[in-house]
Amino acid sequence: MEHFGLLYDLLIVYAVAGLVVFAFQKLKIPTVVGLLVAGLVVGPTGLGLVEEQEDVQILAEVGVVVLLFTIGLEFSLSRLLTLGREMIGIGLPQVITCILVPALATRWYLGSWGPAIFAGMLVAMSSTAVVLKLLLERGEIGTPHGKIAVAVLLLQDLLVMVFMLAIPLLAPSGSGGERGSPWAQLGLGVGVVLLILVGSRYVIPPILLRVVQTRNRELFLIFIFLFCIGMALLTAWAGLALALGAFLAGLAISESEYAHQALAEVLPFRDTLSSLFFVSVGMLLDLRYLADHLPLVLVTVAALLALKFLAAAGPSWLFGYPMRTGTLAGLSLAQIGEFSFVLAGRGVEAGILGADDYQTFLAAAVLTMAMTPILIAFGPAASGALERIPPVRSLSDRRRARLRSVEAEVPAESLSEHVIIAGFGLAGRNLARVLRGIDIPYVILEMNPDSVRRLRGQGEPVLYGDCTRAAVLEHAGINRAKMLVVVISDPQATRRAVQMARFLRPDLFIVARTHYAHDIDELIRLGADQVVPEDFVTSIELFDRVLVEYQVPRNLILDLIDRVRSDQYQILRSSRPVRLDMPMSLLEGGAEVDSCLVKDSSPVINRTIADLQLRPRTGATILALRRGGRDLINPGPDQEIRVGDVLVLFGDRSQLDRAIALIAPETDLPAGQDRRGAPV
Repeated sequence: MEHFGLLYDLLIVYAVAGLVVFAFQKLKIPTVVGLLVAGLVVGPTGLGLVEEQEDVQILAEVGVVVLLFTIGLEFSLSRLLTLGREMIGIGLPQVITCILVPALATRWYLGSWGPAIFAGMLVAMSSTAVVLKLLLERGEIGTPHGKIAVAVLLLQDLLVMVFMLAIPLLAPSGSGGERGSPWAQLGLGVGVVLLILVGSRYVIPPILLRVVQTRNRELFLIFIFLFCIGMALLTAWAGLALALGAFLAGLAISESEYAHQALAEVLPFRDTLSSLFFVSVGMLLDLRYLADHLPLVLVTVAALLALKFLAAAGPSWLFGYPMRTGTLAGLSLAQIGEFSFVLAGRGVEAGILGADDYQTFLAAAVLTMAMTPILIAFGPAASGALERIPPVRSLSDRRRARLRSVEAEVPAESLSEHVIIAGFGLAGRNLARVLRGIDIPYVILEMNPDSVRRLRGQGEPVLYGDCTRAAVLEHAGINRAKMLVVVISDPQATRRAVQMARFLRPDLFIVARTHYAHDIDELIRLGADQVVPEDFVTSIELFDRVLVEYQVPRNLILDLIDRVRSDQYQILRSSRPVRLDMPMSLLEGGAEVDSCLVKDSSPVINRTIADLQLRPRTGATILALRRGGRDLINPGPDQEIRVGDVLVLFGDRSQLDRAIALIAPETDLPAGQDRRGAPV
């Protein structure tokens, strides 16, 4: 068995990790936390199941390289530009605060500014893996606080490169190694980084093009790994971290047309190997040290959570976001990140971080990551509690007053029978456009201060405020409104808004949008009159497009849509629609070919085509008749129409609609739409 020690250790690691992650999944705890706990279990201070920890550490280092490579691949200049304001206005103050406060607080303890600033760098990073996974699971990635969290995380990931370059400068004197002074080592590192970026811009693309032209998937994957590992070793040679070179390699490919394919090829390796990294971090945590220094660790955890919460929530509030948004963003970013573990390892190697300090950091970091799901779930209650504090409430009121100065002039006392639109994304904009076109008054509630200012400039009747607050809804004239439409991206806020609106106006008609159909019952219980689930609407649109391409008669498609809406998909489990096997796009000048199924309720049953007088009455022509799987092309005037026949019709859209209404009057034809649902 001695020849298979590494395989035995990997078997133990993955077996324990699988069991722990499975259990944590049932408890809705992030996978990353489960992997850290698995490392505790198999580590030397746990059950001691893994003997060759060095081998696992090597594989974990490879996992970090692949992880940073994929992070670099996922970076996009266009994505950074869309979040630029939040990155600079919220992310940069958050990072600076998290560096300065720990540096000032630990300077006396650590003895010099280098280790103190390094401690702040460790604190500044939050967990991309944990936060994004939780936001995606909760459907909050598109919410205002979700966008803030993503922007801050992107900035932090981008600063990893800067922090790694700064390590030689923060190391104690004499640690420059063979390359001399820290400044010389930094210069070498910067030179290597520039060499990688320039080479990636002018040398790698032609080579990659030749590789792609071979259309050999294995060769493409080999080159991607060669590039990734080669850049990682080059930065390691320059005294920097392996992971930095991998990140730069991914960043170099991210803007090319091959980025998506490279990411798809590397993802399985990332998920497999990066899990070893988190397990290895858990293995490094000394449970005996944690037990002996538990008060110190708990105080450190409390200080970290408070600092990181305020460092993200404070700039969000000052940036103009409501109390609730800033609170949720701050709680989402209150943990220590996975890249802090990478930096901490480099700090130990460079002599910046001592063994005891490293153990304190590891213990506190693991606990903050484990507490993240609880903090995010506690967010709405925390924001409500904060707003009940008089100084905070006064600050919030002053901020709302400042923002209202840029709102459109909406005389609240004169509003009546209007629609309140909560949220102004795509759905809100489309609704407002339609209401404006038919002179129905409306008011927009929006929490993004930039959007409020922009809409004010466009003359939109917009109010700044949180639709879950009674005062905001009353300011929007809910007592005189005819309808409230909630189209925000935050599922929890949607439920709170519906509940609050129903409490304020028991007779108000409330329409709410939700992401998933399983939320319908809860929203109706809370007071919504109509709930529009995105996945349900999307599924209807999808099967509509599919059936159109399979040439299913139009009246049957519309009937299926109505039945699906009322029967919760049950009809699709038993229905086998009739379809035609003939080309449908042989026309020019706006004419179309459509079809209609003759049902047993049709008034044309047992009548001949001559009796029907379809062309004089509607303008449409019968091209063919299908009966029993056989097609009768250009049927004669004496042809009798029977139940189950499919009539193939020719004409423009209005003529076809009139013909279908004559043959199947029960069909609810969408007014002003073509057969694909597009406006005519």
